[in-house]
Order: sequence, then structure tokens, then C-alpha cells
Amino acid sequence: MTIKMIVLILSALEILQLVAGAEEGQRELRARYTYREVQENWRLDPYGRPIAESHRTKGFEVLMVNGQRYRKLLERNGKPLNAAEQWEVEHDMNRVQEQKQEAKSLRNLARTHALSLRGGGDEPYVLSARSEGESHEIRLDSKDFGILRQETISSKGTRMVLEFVRQSDGVYLPLRVEVEFQVGDVRGLQVSKFSNFTAN
Repeated sequence: MTIKMIVLILSALEILQLVAGAEEGQRELRARYTYREVQENWRLDPYGRPIAESHRTKGFEVLMVNGQRYRKLLERNGKPLNAAEQWEVEHDMNRVQEQKQEAKSLRNLARTHALSLRGGGDEPYVLSARSEGESHEIRLDSKDFGILRQETISSKGTRMVLEFVRQSDGVYLPLRVEVEFQVGDVRGLQVSKFSNFTAN
């Protein structure tokens, strides 16, 4: 029996458990990688368009610290950090090394969200999870249940889209993250792009 045939007879809940298991394995595999993140930030005008004058950038190295992913700030607006900023980054890394955070599991969605499943055949599977406060739409690779794209929308007006790319060794790494948010009367857009993936 092929994976596609198995999926046809599985419920959305069972697919969620498979995806959660695959994602937990992916976290361990991602720990072998470091990569580069370039983050761009804008304020948005009342029509949702980026305001050019508000454009800001940050550059990070993404690595593992104390078993968790850490974004080490390297530059702001294309310029290296000054001595004081570098000290702050090193101090923050030392603080993270002394802490341990438990990773969140997708399995928790089953307790608080209504699940549904669509797609199949030549199309990616799409798992939806909805509650009063937020909705998730997760696009899956039908071969190994890896996450290709995840979109989350909250009732507070925040929208986040994560896109992943599959490496030759089967690891799914972040390719792009887009977050649109609102704080008071201020609307903002944050876009991160990832590159320079290096296996350690």
C-alpha cells in the first residue's frame, strides 16, 4: 500500500499526528545546520502598502545554542554592530545557554482547534486547524509529510507565513517568513529570507 493510499483512509487528526512526528524529527535534523537570515521591516500606510522611508534591515546568523535555535544579530541596516551592541549579543547568548525552553508541538492543535484535510493525488495535502482565536493552514509534502508552507492568522490581525525548502538530505529548512501585524494604530510588515545553509 502506498503512502497516498494510506492517507486516503486516515483522518485529519491522524495526519496531524504524522506531521507532528515528522516535524519533531526535523527539529533534530535542523540542529546540524547554521544559516543566514536577512530581515526587512516596514511600516504600512492605511492602504497596506510599505512606506519606503521606514525600511530597516537586520542580518542574523542562525545557530543552535543550548539545544534551541538562536538568531545571533550581526548587522543593522547593512552595517556591522558596534562594540556595545556586540557585547549585548554575547551577553544574550550566554543567558540563552543557561536556559532551556521546551519546543511546542503541533500535536497540541488537536486539543484546541477543529481539523480538516484536503488535497491529495498530484496536489500537496493541506491540513487546516481553526479555532475562535486563530487559524492554521499547513501545506504538506505528500511523500514524507514535511511542512512546505504554514500560514497562521490570528483574530488580533496578525498574519504569518512560513515557507520551507527541502535539502538533498531530506531536511526542511526555512526559506522565507512573512509577518504582517498591527500594534495600536501602527501596521507593520516583516520579511525574512534565509540562505547559506551549512551542515555542521
